Amino acid sequence: MRNFKSIFLSLVLAFTSSAHKYYVSTTLIDKNQNNYYKVTVKAFYDDIELELGLDERVVNYDDEYSNLNDLFKTYLIDNFILIADKKKINYNFIGFEKRNDLLQFYIDFSLNDETKKLSVSNKILFSSFSNQKNLILFRSEFTRKSFIQSRNKHTNQISF
Repeated sequence: MRNFKSIFLSLVLAFTSSAHKYYVSTTLIDKNQNNYYKVTVKAFYDDIELELGLDERVVNYDDEYSNLNDLFKTYLIDNFILIADKKKINYNFIGFEKRNDLLQFYIDFSLNDETKKLSVSNKILFSSFSNQKNLILFRSEFTRKSFIQSRNKHTNQISF
């Protein structure tokens, strides 16, 4: 009987813990000394597939790379917005790769030396998940800053 209670309790805990899912993406912005920025946005592939309506089928990331690259680029341009001194940045979407459960999107851009502020607005996955959180980490030679963005507060500013 004791063994049965242990198994039952283990099953209940397993099912209740798997019922709660966390919705998180991470963004790393690295700035080098020449005002060149490399950005990596990471999100769970199944969340992105749901957001973009791709969850109804099996997605072959190798065979469909070109079409997916265009789709992801458009999605990021609409939902990941960078503004330097009140001017929207037209960043370069380099591409993506799928690694295990994650999609990693790669972006780069450069700013001039006179730039004083960079605003980061990350609204990815907010349409599908009300409790989505997007973590932003900014690193430069002298500065490290981090932010947690949510549906109600999806923009942060970094001053140089």
